[in-house]
This record gives sequence, structure tokens and C-alpha cells, in this order.
Amino acid sequence: MSSSSKVKPIHDVFIVSSCDDTRYSFVSHLSAALKRLNITVIEEDDKNLLPETKPYLPKKTRLAIERSKICVVILSENFAFSKHSLTTLVEVIEWRHGKAGTTVVPVFYGVDRSVVEQQVRKFGEAFAKHETCEPKDRVTEWKNALMEAAHIKEGLISNNESSDLKLVEDIVSYVHERLFPTDKIGIKSRVLKIENLLSKQPWVVRSIGIWGMAGIGKTTIAKAAFDQMKGNYKSPHFISNFEKEFEKEGMYRLREKHLPSNVKEKLDINRCITNQSQDKSHEESVFLVLDDVRNPINAESFLGGFEWFDPGSVIIITSRDKQVLVQCRMVEIYEVDGLDNVESLKLFSRCALGESQPEEGHLRVSNMVVEYANKNPKALSYYGKELKDKKPEEMEIAFLQLKLNPPAEILEVFKSSYDELSDDEKKIFLDVACFFKGDTVDRVMQILDGCGFFPCIGIDYLVEKSLVTICENRVEMHNLIQDVGKEILNKEVLVGMGRRLCDFKSIQPILEDEETKANGKYNESNKGTLDVEDIESILLEASCLSFIVDPKAFQDMCNLRLLKIYSSDPKNRPGLDLHKGLVSLPCELRLLHWENYSLRTLPEDFDPDNLVELNMPYSQLEELWEESKNLKSLKTISLHQSDKLVDIQDLSDARNLELIDLRSCTSLQSFPAIEHLYRLQVLNLCGCIGIKIFPEVPPNIKELSLKGTSISEIPASIETLTRLVKLDLGNCKKLLNFLVKIYNMESLEWLNLSGCIALKSFPEIPKRVENLKYLYLSGTAIEELHTSLSNMIGLKELAVSRNLKTPFSLKDLKDLKVVEIDEEIDTST
Repeated sequence: MSSSSKVKPIHDVFIVSSCDDTRYSFVSHLSAALKRLNITVIEEDDKNLLPETKPYLPKKTRLAIERSKICVVILSENFAFSKHSLTTLVEVIEWRHGKAGTTVVPVFYGVDRSVVEQQVRKFGEAFAKHETCEPKDRVTEWKNALMEAAHIKEGLISNNESSDLKLVEDIVSYVHERLFPTDKIGIKSRVLKIENLLSKQPWVVRSIGIWGMAGIGKTTIAKAAFDQMKGNYKSPHFISNFEKEFEKEGMYRLREKHLPSNVKEKLDINRCITNQSQDKSHEESVFLVLDDVRNPINAESFLGGFEWFDPGSVIIITSRDKQVLVQCRMVEIYEVDGLDNVESLKLFSRCALGESQPEEGHLRVSNMVVEYANKNPKALSYYGKELKDKKPEEMEIAFLQLKLNPPAEILEVFKSSYDELSDDEKKIFLDVACFFKGDTVDRVMQILDGCGFFPCIGIDYLVEKSLVTICENRVEMHNLIQDVGKEILNKEVLVGMGRRLCDFKSIQPILEDEETKANGKYNESNKGTLDVEDIESILLEASCLSFIVDPKAFQDMCNLRLLKIYSSDPKNRPGLDLHKGLVSLPCELRLLHWENYSLRTLPEDFDPDNLVELNMPYSQLEELWEESKNLKSLKTISLHQSDKLVDIQDLSDARNLELIDLRSCTSLQSFPAIEHLYRLQVLNLCGCIGIKIFPEVPPNIKELSLKGTSISEIPASIETLTRLVKLDLGNCKKLLNFLVKIYNMESLEWLNLSGCIALKSFPEIPKRVENLKYLYLSGTAIEELHTSLSNMIGLKELAVSRNLKTPFSLKDLKDLKVVEIDEEIDTST
């Protein structure tokens, strides 16, 4: 071979391997995986193997190497025993140095790179054998080729702990990226995913929908896949901005431009005759991409169904709306997940700094942008161009300005999805953007259901529209989509139609006392033309605010549904001054969340008929109200750290109540009867030191915390709580006995008795208990545990004191993972 010659490659991949241990197993799987992606693979035939007596490769093998773009070398344990494999490797390495610059990808299959590099173990044995019967210069040539292959850093793939399947996927991905290069960051792996999804479908009309939020890369991925695969089809067409084209051209002209004649003929035939009489003699495979489809009816009418397309045709549709893809009957729906942190940083750095990685000075602000853009390539590119070539300090200031005042250019990209929503869906979207981002799904559903919005349908619709996501049971929204919501709200305020207020500059003039307002920086002109009767929600971050509230501030807000006054800084509680009192609160409130509320009771005229959640932590409340109220809609009461609360009053009408949180209400002396509240799931009285009597609780309760209370005994009725999952009695220093048959509590998984210093015994467990997984007994007066404790076969975590005698072997508890010991424990028995 002449290394100076230049041969145009006509094949994609040539695989070098040893027939003894990989050719008919691993290599066959690798070859099949590459072929599924239309990558041409040259596999050596046994007939072409080098005869042991000839030092040169057959012409067919040399030609295959010369005409391949990539050579994959499978360096397995027995590779060096094959003279043919070694001679083939020599030829491959020579072509690597030639003008063709063949890419060589060494794959270390079951061996370490160091073994190949140092030629020890099986490789050493093989060369010891070769040196006895082969010319010295030939053996040296083989050794040098192996050493060079071992030193190739780029594309080095090892399977130290990988399965064959994972290794095949890694090789295919690596080869694919080098055969089809693109400067679009993160595109290659996603195009490969599209090709894999298509390759798994039957050889009929294959289809895939690409779904995701605006700017996430749907069009870019679809175009990259189209450019890569269009050469395999007779009739490839990419229709950008499908909806605009459909509106501009009309269905028939669009078909005329983008559908092949055989499909158009079949669509015309369908008007007269049945599908059975169609002429199939002129089949023509189609590759068709409809980009940014908003209306499924338009796409369906354009396609006329899939039955008119010939086998092997591919149809790809991109959309922000999952239901569009479902209605268009896409076989697979691929959700674009956005860029990871490494890809995001690379993209921003390339756009802003012209480099793949920011220098140390720019790293901090680059990470700020990446976090805010949250995987969205369009946002990253936009911010990169806006912040291009700025010094670190200038870049940070400019970025903060962009966050405070998002440009219309970037917001319009996301706003079009909002414009397509119905009125109720827009209300839910704006409520999530303003109030509920990051909240649990259950809480959001509860409050919005109380507002009459049918959130089960509405939230699902927003998810399918790529406007919100559900992650770990929380309702999440991309920062830029939330900016769209805030921008809409700000515009409403500017024209005097603000229904949702979340800017203190709009809120303070409305709430501030008239007498003190003139002395502050806000005056009557700040109030603008806002009609308080139209206000539906107020979100006030008040950690840095201090003003006197007008006693009649809420009197005319007859449509206020959501009120949240809070502090984002735990050390700096809201300082709104209520010393003049509060005449009323709106009766339409569904959410009342007011941290550090400074009055001893809620307004007498407040009627909580519609209230779903009462959330007033760190308040100065002594009681909620002086008279009984209708609490039929109430589902959550949270008054934790309200250390002046004395009485929680009658809750008999709160029959839908699901959670009561009174943690650290240290002045609370008693708790009302609640055994009739059958929907109650959680009761938390942790730290309520004034509580001395164990409360009678409803049978369906799941979590009960009496930690740090002054209870001295547990009623026998607790055994009837068959749905109780978590029971926390820690630090109940007056608790003398725990005579509970916990084996009857079939749902109990978590039990804490730690710190019950007067507790001297733990009950016997005569039956096998599988459900209890966490048991905490440290810091008690228990000196010995009964041998029957070994019946708790499901126990995973146990905390006991070191001086506690344990007459059973901890090894009997097969599932025990953790033993936390705070004092010495005798495990000799």
C-alpha cells in the first residue's frame, strides 16, 4: 500500500477482530446495530483470512480497508494469537497515517489498555509463540501496530464493567457522530435516538412525533435527522412552519409541492374507488417532515391518512402539543429533554465567548445563565449573543437586567402557546406562574379545584402543551415560560386591569394605610387606575418591607381568591404592621397564607365558607375566631410556630380536612375532638408541650406526630388505626408505657420512641411483622428487648442505646441495613 495515495472511501465501517472469541458473537451484534442505522459495514469472510504461510493480506481485505471511512478494531483477549488480525491492524495503522486519514477506533473488549500497551498476559504469550516461528521484523511490526492502537486516545472505548449491549450502544454512538458530523451541540445523540425509534418499527409507514416546549430543539433535531436520512428516500420533503404554509398555500397546492405523484394519485383515486384497486407498480418511499404543527386537522387533511404512502415511508411531525401528535396517530412520541449541564455550558460559551468552555473569570456568570435557561437551547443561544464578548462584571449586570426585563424577542417565542389556551386554561396557567410553581400536585389541585377550574383536566392540558411539567410530584414551569406569565400580569396592571398582583410596587399602595402613605415614597398616584374589586390574587414577598396596613385594605376586594404574604428569607419575617387592626378579609378566599400575622384573631366578619387552605405560620394568633364558622371547604390548616395559640376551637364542620400542622404551638393546651374527620391524613402536634392527653383521631389517619408533647399514656384505641403509616412519639418525656400491639397495626412502617426517658419497656412481638421498617428506641430507659423482636422481619433501620441488652442476634433481621447506636451495645449473644 502507498500511504501517499488517496482513495475515496465508499464504505462506512471496517471491523477488525479475532474470529476465535468475538467475530461470531460480539462483532455480529455490533455489525447488526450499525446496519440498522443504514451504516455500511464490511465484515471479513473466513475465505479472506490470511493463510499462515503468506505475510500479506488478500487484495479484497486491503481494498476494504482503503475504502472505509472508519476502522473499528476489537482488541480482545485472543487478538494477538491471530496473525491475520495483527497483519490487518498493521494495514489499518498505515492508512491512519495516509492522506485518507482513516479514523481508527480501538475497542478494548475484556482487556485493559495497559495489557495491550505493555503486551503482557495473553498478549505476551502470543508474541512469545510468534517469535519462535516468525521473522523478527514482522513481529516487531505487529507489536508497534498494537502499541499505537493502544495509544489512540480519541474514541477510546473500554468495557471494564459494561455489558455487551451497553458497549455496542457506545460504539454505535461514537461511530455515528463521526460519520455524520454537525456543529449543533447535543444534536447527534438525539438524532440517533430518532433513528433507533424508527428502526424498531415494522417496515410499513413509520412515524414519529417530536414533542417539547418552544426553543427546546424540535425543529433542529428534525432537520438534522432529515438531512442525514433523506438520501435513502426517493421523495424527501421538509415543510417548515407547516401551519403558515398550510394557511398560505392551501391543502391542494401544498400537496402538489410536497407529495409524490403516486401518493397524489392514490388520494385522488380514493374519491372514486376502494383501496384494493390501487396500482402498486410504482411504489415510491417518502420521507416527510411537518414542522411545528399546531392544528391536527390541518395535518390529517394534508396527509389524508397513512394508507396512501408506500411501505418504508417515514413521516415526522414536530409540535409543542402532545395531543396533536396523538391525534395524528404517530406510532412513537419522542419528548425532547433539552441539553444537559455540560452541553448547555458549551453552547452558551460558544455563543458568548467563542470558545467551548468559559475561562475561570466567566465561569460563575456562565453557570448563572445555564441555570436560568434550564436546558433550553434557544434561550442559551439568545443570552449568549446578547452577552457576547463582555467582561465578567459587565456580563453579570447585563444578564440580571435581561432577567428583570425579558426582551419581547425571546418572550414571543413562548407566548404563542399561551395564546392558544382557553380562558380557564389561561387562568390556571397564570395562577401556576404567579403562585404555584414548585408546589406539590395535590396542593395545586386542591386549591384550583376550590376555585372551580377543573384542574385535573387543565393541568394535564398545560403539560401536553409543554407549558408546565410534573417532576417528582411537583408542578414545575420553565423560568422563561414563567416570565411570559409575569409579563402578561404586568401589562394588565399597567392598563388598570390587574387581576393577579405579584409586584410589591403595585401591592403596597393598595394595602398601605392612607394616613401614613403620604409620608412614604408611595402616594395616591402609585395606585393608578387599578380597580380593587377585580383583584383575584395577591402574592407579596415582604421580607424587606415595613409599612402600616390599612384596616379596610381588603374590604372591597370581593373577588380575591388567593392571598399569600411571605418571606423568602427565613431569618427576615414579613414586617407588615397591623396595629390598627383588620376589619375584614374577602369571603371568596381559597388560599389564606400570611406569615407572621400579628393580630390575636382573624377578622370577626371573615366568613371562610370557600377557604381551602389556611396557612399562617409564625403568627401571633391566640385563636382563629371567636365564634364557630362554616369550614366545609377547608382541607389544610397550618399554624406551625404560632407560639401564642391557645385554642384551635371546634373543627366539627371541617369534614374535608386532610392536614393539620400545629408544630411548636407551645401555648396550645388542648386539642378538639376530631375522630369524626374521616378524611384527615396528617396530624402534627410536634413540640406542643401543653398537650397532655393523647387526642382521639379518625381511623383513616396516615401520619401522627406527638413528638415533644407531655402525654403520659397511649390509649388502646390506637391499635385500630390500621392505615397509620408513621407514628412519632419521640421526646415524650412523660410517657411511661407503650403497651401497644403493633402487630395489629398492619400499615405502620415508621415508629419513633427515641428520647422517651421514662419508657422502660417495649412490647413483645409474638407474630411476624413485615410492615414495620424503621424503629427508633435510643435515649429511653429500656434495658432489654424481648427475643420476639426478631419477628420484625421487615426491619431496615434500628436505633438503640449502646447499653441496651439485646438477647437476640441482629443477624436474624435479614433486611436490616442500618443500626444506629448512641451508646455501647452488647452483641455477644
